[in-house]
Amino acid sequence: MIFNTWAFGLFLLVTVVFYWCFPAKWRHVFLLLASFLFYAYYFPPYTFLILFMAMVVYGISLLLKSQLRISHKALFISGIVFCLAFLVYYKYTKMILQTWNELASAFQEPVFSVPQLLVPLGLSFFVFEFVHYLVDFYRGKAEKVSITEFGLFAMFFPTLVAGPIKRFQNFIDQLRHIRFSWEHFYVGTRRIVIGLAKKTIIADPMNFFLDPLFKPYSASDPELYLAVLAYAVKIYADFSGYSDIAIGAARLFGYQIPENFMYPYFSRNIAEFWNCWHISLSNWIRDYIYIPLGGNRGTLWFAIRNSLIAMGLSGLWHGASWNFVVWGLWHGMGLAIYRTWNYGLKRVDIPRQKLAFLTPVSILLTFSFVCVGWVFFVVVNLREAFYIVGRILQIQ
Repeated sequence: MIFNTWAFGLFLLVTVVFYWCFPAKWRHVFLLLASFLFYAYYFPPYTFLILFMAMVVYGISLLLKSQLRISHKALFISGIVFCLAFLVYYKYTKMILQTWNELASAFQEPVFSVPQLLVPLGLSFFVFEFVHYLVDFYRGKAEKVSITEFGLFAMFFPTLVAGPIKRFQNFIDQLRHIRFSWEHFYVGTRRIVIGLAKKTIIADPMNFFLDPLFKPYSASDPELYLAVLAYAVKIYADFSGYSDIAIGAARLFGYQIPENFMYPYFSRNIAEFWNCWHISLSNWIRDYIYIPLGGNRGTLWFAIRNSLIAMGLSGLWHGASWNFVVWGLWHGMGLAIYRTWNYGLKRVDIPRQKLAFLTPVSILLTFSFVCVGWVFFVVVNLREAFYIVGRILQIQ
């Protein structure tokens, strides 16, 4: 975690002071340069890669607004392919080749050498923001902006590493209307302190209980239960704490970044959980994968299929390993069960008010389902992950 270091704290303090000293029309330019230096300091190998990607995406958006006799649809598709190609090459080449080699070895076919590629910091996040920008620009929902304005959207350092995923038009509207206010400092500092507290006081101590997840065959059942519960606490406190710091840091510059968590472990069903967990990603998956697939239009099975595809891809986005795909499909299965339950309730016409007494039970069931799913998220070896889940569910 980059944010809980003295180097980041000093960088943030100096940048905030100088930022507000600049005239309003130059602040975003200064912040763009600061963001570039931030990335260059923490991840110098690929600093110019993200800059190159941003310039290509910006250039495509200019061509989409031009009067040149070129196919805008072909240009738009080329931009999407360009962004996703970088993501696939840097993040998934190793996974693809390793999977191929395992299958090839089983059939005594030749295998490929696996390159050790370094994944650019924050790649998954800025690729999703670029795709969102191109889609909205192509649909006419995003306006033409200057190269420095787009550059800041692309490289805004508080959200560059791990989100929240920004929406372009909302960010640009704020950029053009930011005014100095002491409230920015109060709200931003308070949010940063809360995030650091979550990380250091809650998340980090949970590491003490996690060993059974990585040594499951020698762990007792109570140790596994405690480890899974500890990981559920850790990942929430860690990730929501990171989001708090990112949101707080952005607020120090006058930007209000989308919230990412809204008490997800108190959700009454898995659909509600995904409306409260990593909200910026959930909204992106909904808007750019689930709805284009057809959403919940059509039959129940059609909606279930779309949920499984969307959540499987969501899992793959989280990490280049098959355990993440299984984790995504686990949640896709949860959504399928919930949609089937909902469909059944509508068929028998039971008023929701009569089921209100079941709310505590539904919260407990949802939390338990999510906790079991975290096993697939944290344990890379699928055989061990299924073994742990079997032990937890007592189906061994």
